Amino acid sequence: MADISEDKLSEKNVEDVGSRYFLPRNVEEAERMQNQHEWLKGGADGLVLAPIDLNRSKMRVLDAATADGYWMQDAKSIFPKDTEFVGFDNAPEGYPPLNSSPPLQIVKQNLVEEFPAAWKNSFDFVHQRFVIPLFKTEEVPLVLRNLIGCMKPGGWIQLVEMDFQTPVSKPIESCPAVQAVHKLTSTVVSDPLASTKLAGRLTDEGLVKVGYKAIEMVAGSSHPDPELGERGKRNMLSVLGFFQSVAKPEMIGMTEEEWKSLPQRFAEEMKNHHVALRVYFVWGQKAAAQ
Repeated sequence: MADISEDKLSEKNVEDVGSRYFLPRNVEEAERMQNQHEWLKGGADGLVLAPIDLNRSKMRVLDAATADGYWMQDAKSIFPKDTEFVGFDNAPEGYPPLNSSPPLQIVKQNLVEEFPAAWKNSFDFVHQRFVIPLFKTEEVPLVLRNLIGCMKPGGWIQLVEMDFQTPVSKPIESCPAVQAVHKLTSTVVSDPLASTKLAGRLTDEGLVKVGYKAIEMVAGSSHPDPELGERGKRNMLSVLGFFQSVAKPEMIGMTEEEWKSLPQRFAEEMKNHHVALRVYFVWGQKAAAQ
């Protein structure tokens, strides 16, 4: 893999990082992400799939792109009580604070800028989800190296990302709105298949015991758990709305009328068919010091 250091990113690249996060930062978005969190946790049957020992004492956990810190608040229930959690986001002030005791530790930090020196080799577990596809291919190694640099020798990282392109809904020929949504999201993100490349990237970066699990997240009436199916439906329609706000119908060959009716048609397909998307949980361990 090519060596891409931070100084090879132009100042404009760094300034543009904020613009790639097209989703809003407000109470409504925090609520959407919390709903998405519960849907994902239910579909994956847990928050941490990496084979880390969750019984060790005095661990440190870093949550990248944490938003309001909801993942950290929930993850506290599965880690030992003496675990220290640190979260960062490039604009944490945009989200309403969660009620937690003690308050969540969330700092302002950008994924492509230099990380605090105190974080180097400092965390037993690093977690990040739903960010990598927004970065350009040439930026991803820097993002991963920043995160890997925070891991202690023997520590673990877990990355969670959607496959925006591969259709897993059934029967796909009966889901033209689903196909249109795939086309739309693939057009807006930088790399719609970034999730499928993460295991290879972690291996290239020298991590060991790299593994992954691909999970089909069902949205709508075909979910065996009606509550989770409804959560998925709400999340998918909300995300579609945001994608439509930054795109135009001609980008995917739609008329204005087709564009306006897309949410309604998408909802109907989630009601009548098996609509799902694939999410990858990818993990790896930093080799222990010799």
